[in-house]
Amino acid sequence: MTNEFRKKAVELGKLMNSKSKLSVPLVKCIIECFEIVFDEQDIDYMLLMKDGYYSRDELKELWQLDGEAFEKVFTSIRDKGGIWESRQEGVYDITPIFPGWVELYASGPLNDKRRRLLIKFAEFEELLIKLNIAPVRMYMNRVNERNMQREQGRMSTLIPDPANNLSAKKRIIKINKNVDAVQAVYTEGEVMDILNRNKEHIAVMNCFCRTKKMLENGKCDYDMPIESCMAVGRMAVQLEKAGVARHISIDEARKLIDTLEKKGCIHTLYHYGTYSGNEEIVLCNCCIDCCFLYGSFREGALSQLMIKAFYRPQIVDNAKCTGCNRCACFCPTNATWYDKERAELVYDIDRCIGCGQCVTQCPSGYRSMVKDERNIFVKTRKKVDYGRNL
Repeated sequence: MTNEFRKKAVELGKLMNSKSKLSVPLVKCIIECFEIVFDEQDIDYMLLMKDGYYSRDELKELWQLDGEAFEKVFTSIRDKGGIWESRQEGVYDITPIFPGWVELYASGPLNDKRRRLLIKFAEFEELLIKLNIAPVRMYMNRVNERNMQREQGRMSTLIPDPANNLSAKKRIIKINKNVDAVQAVYTEGEVMDILNRNKEHIAVMNCFCRTKKMLENGKCDYDMPIESCMAVGRMAVQLEKAGVARHISIDEARKLIDTLEKKGCIHTLYHYGTYSGNEEIVLCNCCIDCCFLYGSFREGALSQLMIKAFYRPQIVDNAKCTGCNRCACFCPTNATWYDKERAELVYDIDRCIGCGQCVTQCPSGYRSMVKDERNIFVKTRKKVDYGRNL
């Protein structure tokens, strides 16, 4: 890598970071990711976009290209995940680093570039584990906790229809008393609400986290399939054009969600700019073994879990708990477990992201999910506490 390329890559990284709530530190391994995917010409053209939003015609004028020359550059940058349509169809801007460019490019069929990118990005995950030392951990916990008191989450967690009846109709719930139709509350945070809203444009792609683990000679402990993450809306169309994802029907999506839910996945929804108030783009079906967010958190990395949750579990019948501790095996944040010494189930709402896996996996019907909209930051824990429940 030349000094000139490095300088341009850092400049592009800063521009990408300005497009998202999640700012990725421009450390050596991240800059080397740019070198794997982009050539210097790609970066030059993207830097001309600065913080603007451009139609194709405006990009032609900005880049001073036309005809086949423009199509070649435009398609190359789009298919590498460098630009996306975050505001409206046909209007392009720079993609954030992650979640964004890395995930959208690396989720395609495995080739040499994607293989190298995933291996290099894994170094960033290792760095977040190394940085879990007292001063950094305490500072980041304090900053992120303060941020979550005034902002929405970076991503949101969803649950399937509670009765596993994945119909197109929204479910109506009542709030602690009888209410009439005018007062009825339509639930948010259900997987099929998102998919039904985008049923014409759903595409499935590889889970780049699971692919990364496979490249590290690992296997998903929860036996999740590689092809499991879904793009919706305009993002589905873009990724289909790029050959990263393939279109699936709403019925295929329903069946896949049902299969993944039973295996223990957490349905994590990403939005443009990593801001949960923006339009949704990708539904990641994560597991706590492979996932960059949940897996690295459980291994001791600095927490990136700033989440909008719509539900929480509640106890139905204390007498039903058998102490199997299956809930702890599937909880991504160690928010619940069976304490053998006290012979009781423990539940820490401050660590609960409302994914519903403790309810799905419970063999005795101990809990159910109830509506509870919350913004959550799950604090990084000391390394000594990982691998065991507190």
